[in-house]
Amino acid sequence: MHGRFEKKKPKKPLGWKKIVLIVIGVILLLLAALVIACVVYYNSMLNKMNQVTVPKIEYTEAATEAAQTEDQAETTEATTVATTEPHVASSADYLNILVVGQAARDGEEERFADTALLFTINTYTKTLTQTSLLRDSFVKPPDYRGHTFGRIKLTTVYHLGSLYGDGPAGSMELMNLTLYKNFGIEVDYNFEIDFEAFVKVINLLGGVDIELTEAEAKYLNNDSKVWQTVEPGMNWLDGDTALAYARMRKAEGDSESDIVRTERQRKFVESLVTKMKDMNLSDLQKIANEVLPMITTSMTNSEITQTLLTLLPMLPELTIEKGGTCPASYKGDMVEIYGDGFYHSVLRFDETETKKAMRAITEGEEP
Repeated sequence: MHGRFEKKKPKKPLGWKKIVLIVIGVILLLLAALVIACVVYYNSMLNKMNQVTVPKIEYTEAATEAAQTEDQAETTEATTVATTEPHVASSADYLNILVVGQAARDGEEERFADTALLFTINTYTKTLTQTSLLRDSFVKPPDYRGHTFGRIKLTTVYHLGSLYGDGPAGSMELMNLTLYKNFGIEVDYNFEIDFEAFVKVINLLGGVDIELTEAEAKYLNNDSKVWQTVEPGMNWLDGDTALAYARMRKAEGDSESDIVRTERQRKFVESLVTKMKDMNLSDLQKIANEVLPMITTSMTNSEITQTLLTLLPMLPELTIEKGGTCPASYKGDMVEIYGDGFYHSVLRFDETETKKAMRAITEGEEP
């Protein structure tokens, strides 16, 4: 008889191919979940930064050059075959990142650029060049949001941008416009860090090693904000001492020169980059958690990601080239800037020569 008493047929065991497919499917699901978790965590880290929107500047010279290069490329493609010509430097090889250290705390309005460093990365030669922008440079900012300016110190530009623009975003925008107008520098991205964040970064890194002269050691030991005792020669510096070193311009023989101070800053950054290259991911993550909320940037998450994908593979081979100042040549002068009867020291420079020099460094153009 047939019906409910019929004996069921045993299930056919899964073949090895199906088992393999199931295992692969589970692994892929786990990997997808891991990737999603990493992306969420990565974006949450980036979102800790203060991100501001800075309007992109239409660099007319760069746009003209790019158009000419494109036309030449089309002509070459149509009339010739591919060759193994030597690499020709172009603006596409260069990334210019401006980092400003400003002394204002929350609630304070005077956001002057105490320190301004331009980091130029040549992605083809894998080199990093630091250029110190001298804060006493006597520059002429362009008209900005209905305001016209006379010549002022570069450090003041950052404050005026904040005053007439949108806080830090305005500072970055007017600074970028001024650097292009006076020096021919095309800034790609901006970062701003205050002194509190600077000190915290150095302490989280475990300090930095800097070789001090006798005059530098004497000055630091007499600084009321420095608790550490240092000696001439190689020293380990904590955050407060490193900040005092980077801002120092009144040690014996300095003559309050911003030139000597910027030399110290470049020396400090070189030591810092060398130390960070040897750090592991866990240490970098710890530092990022603490410091990112104190940093303001014009970069979006996607721009940061794309830049990291470009730069991270370069780090083991990245070399730091000896940087200089902008302007490289100048003449000191005393000028009554504000019409108040007080004269201020400024640095006058040849605009044409400065632009040639800076375009060579930052865009690879022939000087």
